[in-house]
Parts: sequence; structure tokens; C-alpha cells
Amino acid sequence: MRKGKFIVVEGISGSGQQVKAAIVALHKALVELKYDVVECANPDSGRVQELGMASMINWPFGKNARADFIFEGAVRTEVFKNIVSPALEQDKIVLCKQSSISSLANAWVSGYTKHFDVLRHLDKISRGFLFEDEIFPDLTIFIDIPAEEAFERIEDVLEIHHEGGLEYYQKMREFYLKEISRWHGARVDASAGRNPDDVNADALALVKKIL
Repeated sequence: MRKGKFIVVEGISGSGQQVKAAIVALHKALVELKYDVVECANPDSGRVQELGMASMINWPFGKNARADFIFEGAVRTEVFKNIVSPALEQDKIVLCKQSSISSLANAWVSGYTKHFDVLRHLDKISRGFLFEDEIFPDLTIFIDIPAEEAFERIEDVLEIHHEGGLEYYQKMREFYLKEISRWHGARVDASAGRNPDDVNADALALVKKIL
């Protein structure tokens, strides 16, 4: 039986800066509390490259949502088996920047909803279900920013355009809010009016509850 804790920090497209800041702050705080911490990330996250996993990002994300889902599942299998599982067995805390919900959300907002139960099962397989070593988060933290703020950052600042416009971000946020309860989840308000230190403190308080 694994002894460590697996914590996923999630956010919609456009919340990457806040999600990354939360993970960096959590990592620092947990190390100061004398915990061993390991990080991993969903393959479409910029955090992957920062963690030295660049070989996983040579993929044209966004061109084909179906292919993205399958690719992310395959990478998740590799990461969970070779990074997450050994760390948990060594009583370490694993912080993951986005994971299953991110893949499911991208499929959902892209319109692949008819057989969504099949996508859920494929995700379970990627986390080890068929091999009786499924890994499930002990805690999922949703760093929640308004859809309008995400839209402004991605569309106006980064000039990356989604066909659905603002509605794309609204649908993704709605999916996260409905989905988070499935994943031992909790929401942290990270809207622009909040002090980032308060956001990070809220995230740390949630983590401390499961340690």
C-alpha cells in the first residue's frame, strides 16, 4: 500500500501562471515542513519542459482534440508508472500540474460528449486501472479564475485564439466546477482581486488537511 500523497493542482486554460505559482509555493512550503516533494505535469503544460521532460512536448497540441486525449493518456501512463508510483511508495508528496481533469475538459469543450463514459474509462486505464495499480489523487486543488480573465490572457496577451471565443473558457470553467467533486477536489478563488499570497495560503491549508 502506498504511503505518500498525490496532489493535483488544476486550472482552466489561461490560469497557468496562477497554477504554477501555487505549485511553486506549495513545493517550497512542504520542503520547509520537512516533506520530500516530487513534481510532474500534464504533457501539454509548460511545466513539463521546466521539469526536464522536454521529450514529451513535441506534439502539436490543439490540432486534434481526440489525438490529444489519447497522447496525454499514454504519457500519463508513463509518468504515473515511473515517477508518481515510486515516489508515493517512498512516502513522498507528488505535486502534479494538471492531469486527468485537464484532458477530460479539453475533450468536453471540443464537443466529444456523446460517449464521455468511454473517455472516462480510457482515463482510468491510463492511471493503471487494468493493471490493478490505479492511482487516484488524494487531493485536487482547482485554482479558479474567471473565464473573462482567462480569455483576456490567452486571446489578447498571448494572441492564441480559440474558435469558441469567451464561451470556450466559460464552458471549460463550468466543466471544472462540476467535475472537481469527483477527484477529492476543492476550489481556491484566484481571481485578479485576490492577493496571490492568500491564494497560495488557501492551497497550503487544503494540503495540510490530508497530511
